[in-house]
Amino acid sequence: PEALRFVTPPTVVRAIEQAAGRFSKVVGQHQLRVLQYEAFGKDEIKKLGFSPDGFVQMAIQLGYFKMYGKSRATYEAAATRKFLHGRTETCRSVSNESVAFCRAFEDNAQGVQDKLAALQAAVKTHGAYAKACSEGKGVDRHLLGLRLVLRAGEEKPEIFQDPAYARSCHWNLSTSQLSSEHFEGWGFSEVVPDGYGIAYTIRKDALIFHIAAMQNEFGLNSDHLAHYIKEAATEMRATVLAAKLAAAPKL
Repeated sequence: PEALRFVTPPTVVRAIEQAAGRFSKVVGQHQLRVLQYEAFGKDEIKKLGFSPDGFVQMAIQLGYFKMYGKSRATYEAAATRKFLHGRTETCRSVSNESVAFCRAFEDNAQGVQDKLAALQAAVKTHGAYAKACSEGKGVDRHLLGLRLVLRAGEEKPEIFQDPAYARSCHWNLSTSQLSSEHFEGWGFSEVVPDGYGIAYTIRKDALIFHIAAMQNEFGLNSDHLAHYIKEAATEMRATVLAAKLAAAPKL
């Protein structure tokens, strides 16, 4: 064998150095918090009677609600791999039921049975829409197709000019799951300047969240959001257990 000697032109060297500088600058503009939540994982969530992904998505919703006092547009990637060349559809995690769930859990006047019912409704709605998305029945890719067929200079249909549409696509939370017992970590950044990128892994006995955001004028805080997601997951499990204990037959 003979060693191959690569000759790198000065222009390529400069381009590499410039790219590395830009990359370092972007990294320096970000904050990242990894939450390794080891109180429970997939196995316990199933014992509680919930879809692991739906339960974790609601923990993210409740954590954000605790921090900001409101729900905002949330993107979750849903696979459409059953179709030829299928990739993803947008599973919108925020629903009327998810908002009601967040409000119920933050209302001390609500009993554990009411909170459990709200959580069950939110997870059920999330699961139904996630399934619809994987079957090509979501809305966002269809709307994207309609936008892409517009000719140059052609007026946009009213729906694309509606402020409500723009607000519904401003992903303050961009989330995605990639789970494996042997996969240590992964992540991605936010998709809007005032938002968070949350990559999460659901293991048998742990939940791992990688929470990224920019350090900018919007005052985002990945550490605080990690705290509230942890608090939300803990409260959700405790509430389910308390509700089931209260409903158990008395001897």
